[in-house]
Amino acid sequence: MKTTAVRATLALLVVGVFMAITGIMAVFPLVSNGNVQLNEYADFFSKTASVYTGIVGVIVGYYFGQRSDTPTTQTSQTTPTTTEGGPGQQTTTPNP
Repeated sequence: MKTTAVRATLALLVVGVFMAITGIMAVFPLVSNGNVQLNEYADFFSKTASVYTGIVGVIVGYYFGQRSDTPTTQTSQTTPTTTEGGPGQQTTTPNP
């Protein structure tokens, strides 16, 4: 299995679980038999969602932060520098 397929599968799994938890938490006050105080539940929901939103961001950022299947190449860049030869005479030297 290629690395990109594993990353895609893990990302979909993490986002799917995130969406399932959010959906369950959003529907819970509507289907529960007990009396739910909506103001208190909204505070609980926002605090809980902020915690696992950060975790999901870290996980997705880790798996998609860099691409390992593309080769990296270094290119030498040149910048014009003037020499002491006089006006109009320039040479290019590569940057380290």
